[in-house]
Amino acid sequence: MTREELYTLVWQTPMSRLAKRFGLSDVGLRKICVKHDIPTPPLGYWAKLAHGKPVHQPPLSPVAEGRNSAIHLSVRIAPETPAVVATAQATALAREAEHPDVVVPTERPAKLHHAAAGTAKALRASRIDDEGFKKASSPSAVDATIGPDSIDRALCVIDALARAAEERGYRLAEHDDGVRIVVDDVPIGWRLYEIKDRKPHEPTQKELKELAGLEESRARWPSLYSSRRETKAYRSWDYYPSGRLAMTFTDATRFRWGRDRNIGHWHDRKNKRLEDYLGEALAALATGAVAINHRLSEEAEEQRRRAEEAERRRRAQARRERAQKRQEYLMRKAEEYVRYQKLAALAEFMGRKVYRYSDEPVDLLIGELRTLVTVVGREFERETLKREIDGLELYGDDDSPSAKAGD
Repeated sequence: MTREELYTLVWQTPMSRLAKRFGLSDVGLRKICVKHDIPTPPLGYWAKLAHGKPVHQPPLSPVAEGRNSAIHLSVRIAPETPAVVATAQATALAREAEHPDVVVPTERPAKLHHAAAGTAKALRASRIDDEGFKKASSPSAVDATIGPDSIDRALCVIDALARAAEERGYRLAEHDDGVRIVVDDVPIGWRLYEIKDRKPHEPTQKELKELAGLEESRARWPSLYSSRRETKAYRSWDYYPSGRLAMTFTDATRFRWGRDRNIGHWHDRKNKRLEDYLGEALAALATGAVAINHRLSEEAEEQRRRAEEAERRRRAQARRERAQKRQEYLMRKAEEYVRYQKLAALAEFMGRKVYRYSDEPVDLLIGELRTLVTVVGREFERETLKREIDGLELYGDDDSPSAKAGD
């Protein structure tokens, strides 16, 4: 669209609603407007407009010379939820609405839920890292990365959510990646962490000395350092716990590196804390499990269909191979029959023209010829042919006319 078109839309529709049309956040859409020098409504503009108070709409400035006035927005269309999933999710949300709100204690309970207790134990055993965080790493603990000052609050959140989940019939299961919430046999990953803040790093004397040595080396051997991008011998920022908590649920049936694993994400905001989102998080567990179960059923059905198709191709190939073996068998029998006919014709001729019922070698040889004709002739008897056909497996169950008709 043009700048003029986006400018008109921005002043006709609140950013939060307009951004959803493009699959963006209001912050993302505002950044696009800033990039293209498009003024946006200030805070309180729509409230004043709704109450008939005077508002100011700054005009759109002309586009700078040499700049492109076209704006390209990629619209992300979310896949449509199948009707059966939407119905099941609505039912799950209705069940969730029957439960009371989750109340998070302000102080650490004397007796923690086993998931919270396992997390507390893992955090106690963990050392504080360079950024001031402790990480719970244990099958009996929730995957948590927390600063020491926020541990009690995090344990209260875990305790309240774990108890509420079990009240809804969900099950908490241990796993190498941490405790999972199992909803209708669907495992859902659970992670709780403290958001990082940062401040400019103040270099130590040692780091300043290393930087001076690096700059001296650059000056002495510029060709060796020309392709290197490091400008400092130390980090630019120091990270530390902010006191703000965040929580995510993920689809544990997908590969860890796969896309679309996220079920929900919640964090402290200016006017709401993580504790205020636990009801929403439990609703996400219910609806997420429905969607995951539907996806798993579709994948299982697709896998079954592919297995049937692979089996059909295997059987067709086996039939072709057996047909080829039968042709080769018949060609061999034809060659053997030609030899048999020659032997039989020779025996008949010898018997009429040469044989005299004596013990002379010629008569003995003719006798052996007659025996050989009898032995070779047995190779073409029905029972012999049946044994050979069965031994070579020239026919299978699906080679019958009725089986072929069924295929």
